[in-house]
Amino acid sequence: MARKTYLIHARIIDGVQDTAIEDGIMIFQGGMTRQKGGKEDKILFVGKMEEYQGFPEEVTANDTVVDLTGYTLTPGLYNVHAHLGLTMPYKPYRFDEMGVAYRSLVMLRRACEALNCGITTVRSAGGPDNIDYAIRDAVDNEMMFAARVVPCGALNIAVGGHAWNNYISTMYNGADQFRAAARAELAKGAQFIKIGLTGGAASAHEGMADKQMTDEEIAAVVEVAHGAGKRVAAHLGGDKPIQEFVKLGGDSVEHAYHMEEETAYLMKERGTFLVPTLSVTNCHNYLVGHGSPEFQVRKLDETGEAHSQSIGNAIKAGVTICTGTDLLPSDPIDGTNATVREMELLVKAGLTPMQAIKAATSNSAKLTDTIEFTGTLEAEKEGDFIAVKGKPDQDIRDMRNLELVAKGCRLVWSTVPGLKIRRYNITVPGMNVAGGTYMKW
Repeated sequence: MARKTYLIHARIIDGVQDTAIEDGIMIFQGGMTRQKGGKEDKILFVGKMEEYQGFPEEVTANDTVVDLTGYTLTPGLYNVHAHLGLTMPYKPYRFDEMGVAYRSLVMLRRACEALNCGITTVRSAGGPDNIDYAIRDAVDNEMMFAARVVPCGALNIAVGGHAWNNYISTMYNGADQFRAAARAELAKGAQFIKIGLTGGAASAHEGMADKQMTDEEIAAVVEVAHGAGKRVAAHLGGDKPIQEFVKLGGDSVEHAYHMEEETAYLMKERGTFLVPTLSVTNCHNYLVGHGSPEFQVRKLDETGEAHSQSIGNAIKAGVTICTGTDLLPSDPIDGTNATVREMELLVKAGLTPMQAIKAATSNSAKLTDTIEFTGTLEAEKEGDFIAVKGKPDQDIRDMRNLELVAKGCRLVWSTVPGLKIRRYNITVPGMNVAGGTYMKW
Protein backbone atom coordinates (compact mmCIF):
# COMPACT_ATOMS: atom_id res chain seq x y z
CA MET A 1 0.00 0.00 0.00
CA ALA A 2 1.34 3.41 -0.97
CA ARG A 3 2.36 5.69 1.84
CA LYS A 4 0.08 8.68 2.44
CA THR A 5 0.89 12.13 3.76
CA TYR A 6 -1.76 14.25 5.48
CA LEU A 7 -1.16 18.01 5.56
CA ILE A 8 -3.75 19.23 8.05
CA HIS A 9 -5.07 22.57 9.35
CA ALA A 10 -3.54 24.45 6.38
CA ARG A 11 -4.95 27.36 4.47
CA ILE A 12 -5.10 26.13 0.88
CA ILE A 13 -5.08 28.20 -2.29
CA ASP A 14 -5.94 25.61 -4.91
CA GLY A 15 -5.54 27.81 -8.01
CA VAL A 16 -9.18 27.24 -8.95
CA GLN A 17 -11.31 29.02 -6.36
CA ASP A 18 -11.16 32.76 -5.72
CA THR A 19 -10.94 32.31 -1.96
CA ALA A 20 -8.64 30.25 0.21
CA ILE A 21 -9.82 27.08 1.92
CA GLU A 22 -9.60 27.72 5.65
CA ASP A 23 -8.64 24.86 7.97
CA GLY A 24 -7.94 22.67 4.99
CA ILE A 25 -6.46 19.23 4.44
CA MET A 26 -4.45 17.93 1.50
CA ILE A 27 -3.73 14.23 1.21
CA PHE A 28 -1.35 12.69 -1.27
CA GLN A 29 0.33 9.35 -1.69
CA GLY A 30 3.78 8.26 -2.75
CA GLY A 31 7.29 8.39 -1.33
CA MET A 32 8.11 11.97 -0.34
CA THR A 33 11.85 11.40 -0.82
CA ARG A 34 11.96 8.62 -3.38
CA GLN A 35 14.56 8.93 -6.12
CA LYS A 36 12.07 7.81 -8.74
CA GLY A 37 8.36 8.54 -8.70
CA GLY A 38 5.50 6.53 -10.08
CA LYS A 39 1.87 6.68 -11.07
CA GLU A 40 0.85 6.23 -7.43
CA ASP A 41 2.47 9.60 -6.55
CA LYS A 42 -0.52 11.94 -6.75
CA ILE A 43 -2.87 14.15 -4.81
CA LEU A 44 -5.81 12.24 -3.31
CA PHE A 45 -7.89 14.95 -1.66
CA VAL A 46 -7.99 18.73 -1.22
CA GLY A 47 -10.66 20.44 0.85
CA LYS A 48 -11.86 21.46 4.29
CA MET A 49 -10.96 19.30 7.28
CA GLU A 50 -14.66 18.97 8.12
CA GLU A 51 -15.42 17.63 4.64
CA TYR A 52 -13.06 14.66 4.88
CA GLN A 53 -14.52 11.82 6.94
CA GLY A 54 -11.53 9.46 6.93
CA PHE A 55 -9.19 11.43 9.19
CA PRO A 56 -7.77 10.36 11.56
CA GLU A 57 -9.29 6.86 11.56
CA GLU A 58 -7.64 5.71 8.33
CA VAL A 59 -4.11 6.90 9.20
CA THR A 60 -1.65 4.01 9.53
CA ALA A 61 1.80 3.76 11.08
CA ASN A 62 3.26 4.02 7.58
CA ASP A 63 1.65 7.42 6.96
CA THR A 64 2.82 10.93 7.85
CA VAL A 65 0.67 13.64 9.43
CA VAL A 66 1.92 17.25 9.45
CA ASP A 67 0.14 20.16 11.13
CA LEU A 68 0.36 23.25 8.90
CA THR A 69 -1.38 25.70 11.19
CA GLY A 70 -0.17 29.17 10.19
CA TYR A 71 0.90 28.05 6.70
CA THR A 72 -0.70 28.46 3.28
CA LEU A 73 -0.36 25.80 0.60
CA THR A 74 -0.35 26.90 -3.05
CA PRO A 75 0.41 25.11 -6.30
CA GLY A 76 4.06 25.20 -7.36
CA LEU A 77 4.90 28.47 -9.08
CA TYR A 78 5.48 29.01 -12.79
CA ASN A 79 7.85 31.36 -14.55
CA VAL A 80 6.69 31.46 -18.16
CA HIS A 81 9.22 33.90 -19.60
CA ALA A 82 12.75 32.91 -18.71
CA HIS A 83 16.01 32.28 -20.55
CA LEU A 84 17.98 29.67 -18.63
CA GLY A 85 21.04 30.50 -20.72
CA LEU A 86 20.92 34.20 -19.81
CA THR A 87 24.30 35.94 -19.66
CA MET A 88 24.82 39.46 -18.39
CA PRO A 89 25.72 42.01 -19.49
CA TYR A 90 24.49 42.03 -23.09
CA LYS A 91 27.32 42.51 -25.55
CA PRO A 92 27.24 44.50 -28.82
CA TYR A 93 28.26 41.44 -30.82
CA ARG A 94 27.21 37.81 -31.22
CA PHE A 95 29.69 35.41 -29.70
CA ASP A 96 29.49 31.99 -28.04
CA GLU A 97 31.44 32.88 -24.93
CA MET A 98 30.56 29.84 -22.79
CA GLY A 99 30.49 27.06 -25.33
CA VAL A 100 27.73 24.47 -25.69
CA ALA A 101 28.97 21.99 -23.10
CA TYR A 102 29.42 24.46 -20.23
CA ARG A 103 26.23 26.36 -21.09
CA SER A 104 24.29 23.09 -20.87
CA LEU A 105 25.48 22.59 -17.30
CA VAL A 106 24.73 26.21 -16.39
CA MET A 107 21.18 25.92 -17.75
CA LEU A 108 20.56 22.65 -15.90
CA ARG A 109 21.82 24.18 -12.66
CA ARG A 110 19.45 27.11 -13.13
CA ALA A 111 16.53 24.73 -13.58
CA CYS A 112 17.55 23.23 -10.21
CA GLU A 113 17.83 26.69 -8.65
CA ALA A 114 14.34 27.51 -9.90
CA LEU A 115 12.91 24.41 -8.26
CA ASN A 116 14.60 25.23 -4.98
CA CYS A 117 12.86 28.63 -5.06
CA GLY A 118 9.45 26.99 -5.47
CA ILE A 119 9.21 27.40 -9.25
CA THR A 120 8.22 23.93 -10.39
CA THR A 121 7.70 24.80 -14.09
CA VAL A 122 9.72 27.11 -16.36
CA ARG A 123 8.68 28.11 -19.85
CA SER A 124 11.90 28.68 -21.75
CA ALA A 125 11.30 31.71 -23.96
CA GLY A 126 14.27 31.11 -26.22
CA GLY A 127 17.47 29.14 -25.78
CA PRO A 128 20.42 28.03 -27.91
CA ASP A 129 21.70 24.73 -29.21
CA ASN A 130 18.58 22.68 -28.35
CA ILE A 131 19.68 22.63 -24.70
CA ASP A 132 16.24 23.44 -23.30
CA TYR A 133 14.83 20.41 -25.16
CA ALA A 134 17.51 18.21 -23.60
CA ILE A 135 16.82 19.51 -20.09
CA ARG A 136 13.08 19.04 -20.62
CA ASP A 137 13.62 15.42 -21.62
CA ALA A 138 16.12 14.70 -18.83
CA VAL A 139 13.74 16.06 -16.18
CA ASP A 140 10.66 14.36 -17.62
CA ASN A 141 12.54 11.04 -17.78
CA GLU A 142 13.67 11.53 -14.16
CA MET A 143 17.35 11.55 -15.00
CA MET A 144 17.51 14.81 -13.03
CA PHE A 145 15.33 16.44 -10.38
CA ALA A 146 14.71 20.03 -11.47
CA ALA A 147 11.92 22.33 -12.58
CA ARG A 148 9.90 21.18 -15.56
CA VAL A 149 10.94 22.98 -18.74
CA VAL A 150 8.46 23.93 -21.47
CA PRO A 151 10.71 24.79 -24.44
CA CYS A 152 10.37 26.65 -27.73
CA GLY A 153 13.94 26.21 -28.88
CA ALA A 154 15.49 29.27 -30.50
CA LEU A 155 13.99 32.75 -30.59
CA ASN A 156 13.17 33.30 -34.28
CA ILE A 157 13.84 36.87 -35.42
CA ALA A 158 14.25 38.90 -38.59
CA VAL A 159 17.80 39.49 -39.82
CA GLY A 160 19.21 42.26 -37.66
CA GLY A 161 16.15 42.18 -35.41
CA HIS A 162 15.75 42.15 -31.63
CA ALA A 163 18.46 40.08 -29.92
CA TRP A 164 20.41 39.57 -33.15
CA ASN A 165 23.53 39.96 -30.99
CA ASN A 166 22.40 37.34 -28.50
CA TYR A 167 23.20 33.67 -28.82
CA ILE A 168 19.58 32.63 -28.12
CA SER A 169 18.29 33.83 -31.51
CA THR A 170 18.25 32.61 -35.10
CA MET A 171 17.66 35.05 -37.98
CA TYR A 172 15.41 34.68 -41.05
CA ASN A 173 14.04 36.72 -43.95
CA GLY A 174 10.63 36.19 -45.55
CA ALA A 175 7.59 34.05 -44.84
CA ASP A 176 9.09 30.89 -46.31
CA GLN A 177 12.16 31.02 -44.07
CA PHE A 178 10.09 31.72 -40.97
CA ARG A 179 7.72 28.90 -41.89
CA ALA A 180 10.63 26.48 -42.26
CA ALA A 181 12.12 27.64 -38.96
CA ALA A 182 8.87 27.00 -37.10
CA ARG A 183 8.59 23.54 -38.65
CA ALA A 184 12.17 22.76 -37.62
CA GLU A 185 11.54 23.69 -33.98
CA LEU A 186 8.31 21.68 -33.90
CA ALA A 187 10.19 18.68 -35.25
CA LYS A 188 12.59 18.97 -32.30
CA GLY A 189 9.70 18.95 -29.84
CA ALA A 190 8.89 22.64 -29.35
CA GLN A 191 5.85 23.14 -27.14
CA PHE A 192 5.32 26.64 -28.54
CA ILE A 193 7.02 28.95 -31.06
CA LYS A 194 8.61 32.26 -30.08
CA ILE A 195 9.22 35.19 -32.43
CA GLY A 196 10.84 38.59 -31.95
CA LEU A 197 8.29 40.94 -33.49
CA THR A 198 9.46 44.34 -32.26
CA GLY A 199 12.58 45.99 -30.97
CA GLY A 200 13.62 46.07 -27.35
CA ALA A 201 16.51 46.95 -25.09
CA ALA A 202 19.05 44.49 -26.48
CA SER A 203 20.59 46.89 -29.00
CA ALA A 204 21.25 50.61 -29.03
CA HIS A 205 19.91 51.15 -32.54
CA GLU A 206 16.39 49.69 -32.12
CA GLY A 207 13.28 51.33 -30.71
CA MET A 208 11.24 49.44 -28.13
CA ALA A 209 8.19 49.48 -30.42
CA ASP A 210 9.84 49.10 -33.85
CA LYS A 211 8.05 46.47 -35.93
CA GLN A 212 10.67 44.11 -37.34
CA MET A 213 8.61 41.33 -38.93
CA THR A 214 6.10 41.56 -41.74
CA ASP A 215 2.50 40.40 -41.42
CA GLU A 216 3.26 37.66 -43.93
CA GLU A 217 6.10 36.36 -41.79
CA ILE A 218 3.97 36.45 -38.65
CA ALA A 219 1.04 34.72 -40.37
CA ALA A 220 3.34 31.98 -41.68
CA VAL A 221 4.55 31.13 -38.16
CA VAL A 222 1.01 31.22 -36.74
CA GLU A 223 -0.26 28.92 -39.50
CA VAL A 224 2.47 26.33 -38.92
CA ALA A 225 2.22 26.39 -35.13
CA HIS A 226 -1.58 26.24 -35.03
CA GLY A 227 -1.54 23.42 -37.57
CA ALA A 228 0.47 21.45 -35.00
CA GLY A 229 -1.79 22.48 -32.11
CA LYS A 230 0.86 24.79 -30.61
CA ARG A 231 0.81 28.44 -29.57
CA VAL A 232 2.85 31.40 -30.81
CA ALA A 233 4.44 33.85 -28.38
CA ALA A 234 5.92 37.16 -29.47
CA HIS A 235 8.32 39.65 -27.98
CA LEU A 236 6.24 42.82 -28.32
CA GLY A 237 6.88 46.38 -27.27
CA GLY A 238 4.45 48.60 -29.19
CA ASP A 239 0.69 49.05 -29.24
CA LYS A 240 0.09 48.77 -32.99
CA PRO A 241 2.28 45.67 -33.45
CA ILE A 242 0.44 44.05 -30.52
CA GLN A 243 -2.89 44.72 -32.24
CA GLU A 244 -1.63 43.27 -35.50
CA PHE A 245 -0.21 40.16 -33.82
CA VAL A 246 -3.48 39.49 -32.01
CA LYS A 247 -5.52 39.97 -35.20
CA LEU A 248 -3.22 37.54 -37.02
CA GLY A 249 -3.99 34.87 -34.43
CA GLY A 250 -1.03 35.22 -32.07
CA ASP A 251 -1.54 33.58 -28.70
CA SER A 252 0.83 35.08 -26.14
CA VAL A 253 2.05 38.68 -25.88
CA GLU A 254 5.36 39.00 -24.04
CA HIS A 255 6.18 42.32 -22.30
CA ALA A 256 3.65 44.78 -23.82
CA TYR A 257 5.76 47.79 -22.92
CA HIS A 258 3.33 50.16 -24.63
CA MET A 259 -0.32 49.09 -24.94
CA GLU A 260 -3.52 51.13 -25.01
CA GLU A 261 -6.89 50.16 -23.51
CA GLU A 262 -8.41 49.37 -26.92
CA THR A 263 -5.69 46.81 -27.61
CA ALA A 264 -6.10 45.29 -24.16
CA TYR A 265 -9.82 44.78 -24.78
CA LEU A 266 -8.98 43.19 -28.14
CA MET A 267 -6.70 40.74 -26.32
CA LYS A 268 -9.50 39.93 -23.90
CA GLU A 269 -11.93 39.38 -26.77
CA ARG A 270 -9.54 37.04 -28.61
CA GLY A 271 -8.43 35.16 -25.50
CA THR A 272 -4.80 36.21 -25.89
CA PHE A 273 -2.48 35.59 -22.94
CA LEU A 274 -0.21 38.30 -21.55
CA VAL A 275 3.16 37.77 -19.85
CA PRO A 276 4.07 41.26 -18.58
CA THR A 277 7.66 40.75 -17.28
CA LEU A 278 7.40 43.91 -15.16
CA SER A 279 10.60 42.84 -13.43
CA VAL A 280 12.72 43.81 -16.39
CA THR A 281 11.61 47.47 -16.32
CA ASN A 282 11.81 47.67 -12.52
CA CYS A 283 15.33 46.45 -11.84
CA HIS A 284 17.67 49.42 -12.17
CA ASN A 285 20.11 48.27 -9.49
CA TYR A 286 20.12 44.74 -10.89
CA LEU A 287 21.01 45.98 -14.38
CA VAL A 288 23.74 48.29 -13.12
CA GLY A 289 25.08 45.57 -10.83
CA HIS A 290 25.35 43.20 -13.79
CA GLY A 291 27.28 45.74 -15.86
CA SER A 292 24.54 46.45 -18.38
CA PRO A 293 25.41 49.13 -20.94
CA GLU A 294 24.11 52.65 -20.33
CA PHE A 295 21.70 52.57 -23.27
CA GLN A 296 20.01 49.43 -21.99
CA VAL A 297 19.59 50.75 -18.45
CA ARG A 298 18.24 54.04 -19.81
CA LYS A 299 15.78 52.35 -22.18
CA LEU A 300 14.32 50.12 -19.51
CA ASP A 301 14.21 52.89 -16.91
CA GLU A 302 12.40 55.22 -19.31
CA THR A 303 9.91 52.49 -20.24
CA GLY A 304 8.97 51.52 -16.69
CA GLU A 305 6.08 53.95 -16.15
CA ALA A 306 4.47 53.26 -19.54
CA HIS A 307 4.95 49.53 -19.02
CA SER A 308 3.13 49.57 -15.69
CA GLN A 309 0.32 51.63 -17.20
CA SER A 310 0.02 49.17 -20.10
CA ILE A 311 -0.32 46.25 -17.71
CA GLY A 312 -2.87 48.26 -15.77
CA ASN A 313 -4.87 48.58 -18.99
CA ALA A 314 -4.72 44.80 -19.42
CA ILE A 315 -5.85 44.21 -15.84
CA LYS A 316 -8.78 46.61 -16.33
CA ALA A 317 -9.78 44.77 -19.52
CA GLY A 318 -9.64 41.36 -17.83
CA VAL A 319 -6.83 39.90 -19.94
CA THR A 320 -5.50 36.54 -18.75
CA ILE A 321 -2.17 37.40 -17.15
CA CYS A 322 0.67 34.97 -16.47
CA THR A 323 3.93 35.33 -14.56
CA GLY A 324 7.32 35.63 -16.25
CA THR A 325 10.37 37.73 -15.53
CA ASP A 326 12.86 37.83 -18.45
CA LEU A 327 15.34 37.45 -15.60
CA LEU A 328 16.31 34.06 -14.24
CA PRO A 329 13.43 32.61 -12.17
CA SER A 330 15.69 32.37 -9.10
CA ASP A 331 17.55 35.67 -9.55
CA PRO A 332 17.99 37.44 -6.19
CA ILE A 333 16.33 40.84 -6.54
CA ASP A 334 14.95 43.30 -3.99
CA GLY A 335 15.18 40.83 -1.14
CA THR A 336 13.46 37.89 -2.82
CA ASN A 337 13.67 35.95 -6.09
CA ALA A 338 12.63 37.42 -9.43
CA THR A 339 9.50 35.27 -9.72
CA VAL A 340 8.05 36.36 -6.39
CA ARG A 341 9.10 39.96 -7.10
CA GLU A 342 7.13 39.79 -10.36
CA MET A 343 4.05 38.72 -8.41
CA GLU A 344 4.50 41.73 -6.13
CA LEU A 345 4.83 44.06 -9.14
CA LEU A 346 1.65 42.61 -10.65
CA VAL A 347 -0.18 43.47 -7.44
CA LYS A 348 1.28 46.97 -7.58
CA ALA A 349 -0.03 47.26 -11.16
CA GLY A 350 -3.58 46.36 -10.06
CA LEU A 351 -4.03 42.62 -9.59
CA THR A 352 -5.32 41.39 -6.26
CA PRO A 353 -2.92 39.10 -4.38
CA MET A 354 -5.16 36.13 -5.23
CA GLN A 355 -5.13 37.08 -8.91
CA ALA A 356 -1.33 37.34 -8.79
CA ILE A 357 -1.12 33.84 -7.30
CA LYS A 358 -3.36 32.52 -10.07
CA ALA A 359 -1.19 34.30 -12.63
CA ALA A 360 1.78 32.34 -11.28
CA THR A 361 -0.09 29.03 -11.11
CA SER A 362 -3.29 28.07 -12.94
CA ASN A 363 -3.18 30.84 -15.58
CA SER A 364 0.37 29.90 -16.49
CA ALA A 365 -0.57 26.21 -16.48
CA LYS A 366 -3.23 26.97 -19.08
CA LEU A 367 -0.76 28.89 -21.22
CA THR A 368 1.74 26.02 -21.14
CA ASP A 369 -0.89 23.30 -21.65
CA THR A 370 0.10 21.61 -18.40
CA ILE A 371 -3.18 22.30 -16.61
CA GLU A 372 -4.34 18.69 -17.03
CA PHE A 373 -1.73 17.38 -14.60
CA THR A 374 -0.43 20.32 -12.57
CA GLY A 375 -0.89 24.05 -11.88
CA THR A 376 -3.72 23.53 -9.39
CA LEU A 377 -4.18 21.53 -6.20
CA GLU A 378 -6.83 18.94 -7.12
CA ALA A 379 -7.26 15.21 -6.68
CA GLU A 380 -5.41 13.06 -9.25
CA LYS A 381 -2.88 15.78 -10.12
CA GLU A 382 0.85 15.23 -9.78
CA GLY A 383 1.41 17.24 -6.63
CA ASP A 384 3.54 20.29 -7.32
CA PHE A 385 3.08 22.53 -4.30
CA ILE A 386 4.72 24.92 -1.87
CA ALA A 387 4.00 26.11 1.67
CA VAL A 388 4.55 29.66 2.87
CA LYS A 389 4.16 31.13 6.32
CA GLY A 390 1.28 33.60 6.39
CA LYS A 391 -1.60 34.54 4.10
CA PRO A 392 -0.25 35.54 0.66
CA ASP A 393 -3.77 36.00 -0.76
CA GLN A 394 -4.08 38.91 1.70
CA ASP A 395 -0.47 40.15 1.62
CA ILE A 396 1.47 39.05 -1.45
CA ARG A 397 4.76 39.68 0.35
CA ASP A 398 4.07 36.54 2.38
CA MET A 399 5.14 34.63 -0.75
CA ARG A 400 8.66 35.45 0.45
CA ASN A 401 8.15 33.19 3.49
CA LEU A 402 8.78 29.92 1.65
CA GLU A 403 9.24 26.91 3.91
CA LEU A 404 8.40 23.86 1.77
CA VAL A 405 8.77 22.89 -1.88
CA ALA A 406 7.47 19.65 -3.42
CA LYS A 407 7.33 18.45 -7.00
CA GLY A 408 5.47 15.34 -8.00
CA CYS A 409 4.66 14.68 -4.31
CA ARG A 410 8.38 14.51 -3.55
CA LEU A 411 9.96 17.01 -1.19
CA VAL A 412 12.65 19.27 -2.56
CA TRP A 413 13.20 20.77 0.89
CA SER A 414 11.22 21.72 3.97
CA THR A 415 11.76 23.60 7.21
CA VAL A 416 8.19 22.98 8.40
CA PRO A 417 8.18 21.51 11.93
CA GLY A 418 7.57 17.79 11.73
CA LEU A 419 8.67 17.61 8.09
CA LYS A 420 12.20 18.95 7.92
CA ILE A 421 14.45 17.71 5.16
CA ARG A 422 17.59 19.05 3.49
CA ARG A 423 17.63 20.09 -0.14
CA TYR A 424 17.12 17.17 -2.50
CA ASN A 425 18.35 17.66 -6.06
CA ILE A 426 21.37 17.01 -8.25
CA THR A 427 23.67 19.22 -6.18
CA VAL A 428 25.68 18.04 -3.21
CA PRO A 429 24.45 18.86 0.33
CA GLY A 430 25.50 22.32 1.43
CA MET A 431 25.97 23.72 -2.08
CA ASN A 432 24.52 27.21 -2.53
CA VAL A 433 21.56 26.97 -4.91
CA ALA A 434 19.91 30.27 -4.02
CA GLY A 435 20.14 31.41 -7.65
CA GLY A 436 21.82 34.20 -9.58
CA THR A 437 23.36 35.17 -12.90
CA TYR A 438 26.94 35.56 -11.78
CA MET A 439 28.49 32.45 -13.30
CA LYS A 440 32.20 31.88 -13.93
CA TRP A 441 33.51 30.04 -16.94
